[in-house]
Amino acid sequence: MTDPALDRREAVIVVNPAAHNSPGRKALVKADEWLRERGWTAEWLETAGPGEATGMAARAAERGVPLLFVCGGDGTLNEAVNGLAFSETAIGVIPGGTSNLWARELGVREKPVEAVRLAVEGVRRHVDLGRAGSRYFLLMAGYGIDAAAIHKVSLGVKGRLGAAAYVLSAARQALSYRSSRVTVSLDGKRCRLNMLLLVAGNTRLYAGVTQITREAVVDDGLLDVCVYEGRGRWDIIRLGLMTLLGRHGRSNKVIQRRVKRLALTWEEPLPLQLDGDAIKDSPAEVEVAPGALWVMTPQELRSPLFSRRPEPQQARGRHPLLR
Repeated sequence: MTDPALDRREAVIVVNPAAHNSPGRKALVKADEWLRERGWTAEWLETAGPGEATGMAARAAERGVPLLFVCGGDGTLNEAVNGLAFSETAIGVIPGGTSNLWARELGVREKPVEAVRLAVEGVRRHVDLGRAGSRYFLLMAGYGIDAAAIHKVSLGVKGRLGAAAYVLSAARQALSYRSSRVTVSLDGKRCRLNMLLLVAGNTRLYAGVTQITREAVVDDGLLDVCVYEGRGRWDIIRLGLMTLLGRHGRSNKVIQRRVKRLALTWEEPLPLQLDGDAIKDSPAEVEVAPGALWVMTPQELRSPLFSRRPEPQQARGRHPLLR
C-alpha cells in the first residue's frame, strides 16, 4: 500500500544563502532541473534572517506538501523541523552549512543534485525529536560550557570562519568557564553535582569531530544523556581530551543515562544550545517527542542510528515518490 502522503510530486526547497559553504547557484539549478525532468513541481524559497525557515516549513506542511528540503546548516534544519513537527511532510537535506551533522549521519555529502536524488529515491522514516520548552531539536540539546561557547560566536564571525569560530570560542571558554551547582533529574532519579556540561542527544555526531552520545538511536523513543561533572579548566581539558578519544564513558565524572525526560534545578539558568544554535531562553525541562518527524533517508543507508527497518512497501521496488 502506497503512503498517500507521497503521491504528490511537489517539493519546497528552503535555502539559507548566508550559510557557510552554501552551494553555488549553478549547483542548485542542476538540482531543480533534475526534479522538473521527473515531473516535480519545486518551489524555491530563500531565508532573509533567523527564524524564517520555521514559517516556510509550517506553511508547506499546512498545504500538505510531501517533501521539504533544507539547503543550509543544522541551524536552518532545526528551524524547519520546528515547522514540520507532527506533520505529514517529510524533510530532506542538501548540505550547505558549517557542520551538517544530520547530513553526515545519513551519509549525504554529495552535490545538491545527488542529495536531492538520494532523498527522492530514498526511504521515508519516522524519527523522534527532543523538546526543550516549546522548541524542538533533531540532534541534541546542550547545557553548560558548549552552549556558552556557541553564545559567544556572532553570525558574522561564523559566516567568515565557519567551524573555526566555534573552536576558538570553545578554547576561550575552557580557560575561564566554571561549573554550576545543579540538581539533575533523569526520569525522576535525582543527583546534585557541580555540572560543566549536559548533552541530551537524539543522534550521535557532536561538533563534527566526536561522539558524546555514542549509542543514541533516533527512533527508540528515548534521549541519550551525558552529564559532565567537574569544576574548572583542568577538568574541562581532561574530559575534553577523553571525549575526543571516545573514552569519556570510562570516567567517574561522566553520568550516562537513556531517558524520556530530564529536569534541571538551578539558582540561575544555564546557557542552552539546540542543534548547535544558541537559544535565548533556557527551559529547565527536556523530553522526547516520539515519532514526531518524517525524514527521507538514502535507500541503501545502513546505520545503527536507526532501530526500525523501513516498511516493506518502502524498501522494495520503485519508490512511491518516483511513481
